[in-house]
Amino acid sequence: MYIEANMEEIERQKFNRELNISWVDENLPKADNAIILKHYFSSLVVYGIVLLFIWFNPFFSKMLAYPLKVTFNYFYLYYMFGAPIIYICFRPKSLWRSHNLEIMRYFHRILTHRPKLKTMSVEEIKNELDFYLPKYYEKQSLILIFIKVFFGTQMLSIAYSNIHSCIISSTAVYNDIKACFSQILPSDFIQYKTFILDYREFIYSQCIIILYTIDVSIFTFGYFTELSIFKNKIRTVETTPAGLFFCLACYAPFFNATNSFLGWNHNDHAAAFSDPNSPVTWIFRICALFFLVIYVSASAALGTKGSNLTNRGTVSRFPYSVVRHPAYITKVMFWFLTTVPLFIVHFSAEGFSWKQYLSNLILTFAAFICLASIYYFRALTEERHLIKDPDYQDYVKKVKYRFIPHVI
Repeated sequence: MYIEANMEEIERQKFNRELNISWVDENLPKADNAIILKHYFSSLVVYGIVLLFIWFNPFFSKMLAYPLKVTFNYFYLYYMFGAPIIYICFRPKSLWRSHNLEIMRYFHRILTHRPKLKTMSVEEIKNELDFYLPKYYEKQSLILIFIKVFFGTQMLSIAYSNIHSCIISSTAVYNDIKACFSQILPSDFIQYKTFILDYREFIYSQCIIILYTIDVSIFTFGYFTELSIFKNKIRTVETTPAGLFFCLACYAPFFNATNSFLGWNHNDHAAAFSDPNSPVTWIFRICALFFLVIYVSASAALGTKGSNLTNRGTVSRFPYSVVRHPAYITKVMFWFLTTVPLFIVHFSAEGFSWKQYLSNLILTFAAFICLASIYYFRALTEERHLIKDPDYQDYVKKVKYRFIPHVI
């Protein structure tokens, strides 16, 4: 038993030394003035390029509301004038493994290199081309900054637009709701029931918006913070083409292209028999909300560690104590339950066509299977990345199923 525990500790130390990009040797001294200056000016350059990208790239410029883009300007100014004070006062050891400094070193290395291709053999040219490829830590740092910018700005934009939408829609019906509640006695449960029935469509919409807002807010915090006090330091970053592809395929603008290619049209408000008041419609909607709540609880379980394509440490609390990928299966189930009502129709209705119905059913089902497959392979590539971590290896031994307990 002692030998087994000792071997596990050796594996963890090896993982930290060779793969963990945030691991800092305790024997290292605090950051000196030289490394502080190198990290600070490297960060100014990297963040400056990111800021220009946010303002002038068509996708980000259109996606981000003007107040958010201005906020990034203030953050840059805060870093410019506030970071030196923090670095000099605390001299964090983590600066010895600066991601931004590593990025600048990579570009300095390839831009200052002057190969003599004319006098080289084929083998030497091949080795020369390999020289331009980023090394392990360089690749991790490059993709890490991409992840923070690409996903962080998207999550922030969605959170902002959802909160804005929630406030606008709530304001529109505020007076009506206030008037209704002023006429309802505290013990009059029949009136409460009537109120819920009258505003059930509004309540359903707000529940979806609020749940998604909680989800993206958690991930927004995760993308823009990486501190020891939050226990969300990034250990490793997914850098394989397959891992990047299956994750990016689930987010705009790639998700829009995926939907167009598959012909997938999803509607959270799909109604059975084309009747939003049908009991069947609301059975499906309540079940869909149940899965959406579990989906958001998975994000809440991640807490400060929430982010894509990164390993910030293993989480094993509910719902991750039940299956390894609760967010993926519940999101797919939410889509399924809000799509099925489209095909619950009156077959005897005037103008109904079996040919068109079956055609739409087959195409939608095929698109759904393809979309679910993307999430399946996303889970596989995610595990292939995380399994290098001894902590995740222990987690896999305890939680044996990926999606459905005792099934798969």
